[in-house]
Amino acid sequence: MSLPPARLQTLLVEVTGRCNHACLHCYNVWHPADAGGHPYPSGELDTAGMLHLLGKALDETQCSHVTLTGGEPLLRGDLPELVDYLRRRGARITLISNGRLLDAAKVAELLQCGVGLFELPLLSHQAALHDQLSAAPGAWQAVLRAMATIRLQRGGFVAAFVATRLNIAQLAKTIRLAFALGARAFMLNRFNPGGRGRRYLELLLPSAAELRQALQVADAAAVDYGLPIQCTIPIQPCLIDTAEFPHLGFGFCAAGGKHAYYTLDPLGNLRPCNHSDLILGNLFASSFTELIRSAPMAHFTRALPASCLPCACHERCQGGCKAAAQVCYGSLEVEEPFLRRNTQVAVQKEGRSGHREQLVVSEVLLRPYLWG
Repeated sequence: MSLPPARLQTLLVEVTGRCNHACLHCYNVWHPADAGGHPYPSGELDTAGMLHLLGKALDETQCSHVTLTGGEPLLRGDLPELVDYLRRRGARITLISNGRLLDAAKVAELLQCGVGLFELPLLSHQAALHDQLSAAPGAWQAVLRAMATIRLQRGGFVAAFVATRLNIAQLAKTIRLAFALGARAFMLNRFNPGGRGRRYLELLLPSAAELRQALQVADAAAVDYGLPIQCTIPIQPCLIDTAEFPHLGFGFCAAGGKHAYYTLDPLGNLRPCNHSDLILGNLFASSFTELIRSAPMAHFTRALPASCLPCACHERCQGGCKAAAQVCYGSLEVEEPFLRRNTQVAVQKEGRSGHREQLVVSEVLLRPYLWG
């Protein structure tokens, strides 16, 4: 009996694992030094192979939006050809880049080929801190130049801010800079450890209190500047009530659903999302439908930390980012780093009156037992 075909709204494709930056917060799963004894497959398809992969993915998913990412996609000399192919197939295209190689000629070429939106990092309003987090001198100047070039050529870009302990206090001025540069939207994502970022968990992971204050700043800025601000990395309701910030957009783990961020790596391996290192299989060996309806994917979708099961929000929240739990601690069924650091235990129950009661056990009390 054949399975009904998959239908996706969006698909992420990592066209290369190579990168010209070494960001401290990078979650890419293939860094050899970060593989924890389980090296991720290296290498990438050539042009013909990548075109074949893209065609098969579009044929099998009817996906209308493709995000090209890496690594740094612009390190592939055939990137314009890949973009042009996707455009001719009717897909909308977003390109995630650090901006280092986006000069005027390259921006013009990519816009002509079909890139509809660029996603570029803006980690601070100050060059020194942006460059420190990028581990790349000159990164801030390069990305500002790229943003200005895109605007001059009537393209669009989104500015992406990764909130860490080092830069979270600079959020207000960074949003102001993004608005001045002409960003169409602003992404505010809490640092989500994985890949190289695991080395710097203690240095970079913000507290719930720091993130709550940042959300207050962002909510006010969204009104002041009329700028859409989206938080795509999950924020657990037991830590922060996101309803307090009505002008921000929030997302939860969409794994297994129609809004999932299924990710193809540079060799055609499919993963549940770009933060997960779980290889479901290779698209050249199996159909997309077979892979996303496989037993490993079903387990990934259902898995939850035991401490989250009593919570009334667990089906929507999913415990936060389970991929981060697996990458950092080796299991989908333990608290991911942000939840583990900030509460350790959060129990919600419905009272007889219908009012939700929330019990949060202090991080300070539980740290000696559960944070290690």
